[in-house]
Amino acid sequence: MPRWVNGQSSLQAASPAFETARLFSILGVGVDILGAFAYVLIFISALSIFIALYNSLKERRYDMAIMRSMGAGRGTLLISILLEGSLLTLIGSVVGLLLGHGSLVLMGSLVEETQKAGISGLIFYPEEWIILVGSLLLGVCCAVIPAIQAYRTDISKVLAGNV
Repeated sequence: MPRWVNGQSSLQAASPAFETARLFSILGVGVDILGAFAYVLIFISALSIFIALYNSLKERRYDMAIMRSMGAGRGTLLISILLEGSLLTLIGSVVGLLLGHGSLVLMGSLVEETQKAGISGLIFYPEEWIILVGSLLLGVCCAVIPAIQAYRTDISKVLAGNV
């Protein structure tokens, strides 16, 4: 049939299966590029969390030495820094997910094509829990080195001003 339509008239016939496969092969490259871009963003965010925690530790070294001299143990400092990194990334992920869903709701109300496509910001997918758990693990991993440094800090040197 498609050969007959192409040969007999000025119309052009298309095979839906072939055209759909071609469309997905074209879009597949874009999806792969977006996936690679997402991994680059995750790496950059992990690096920025690590740098923020490390600089925070350097600025609060004296405060932590005071806490230790007042009776806080090394483990308390270790846990507090690990919790700080975890909470920072978890809160950032929750805010990011809410902003993403909110922008989809806004786009859905402003752009008619998103309503026709069935895109809604009110739908929460189970895979979004992976983002939250992954960000929590990322926060813990980024906080490990600053937490170990806080654990190993010699309070007498810090309070004397030598470090």
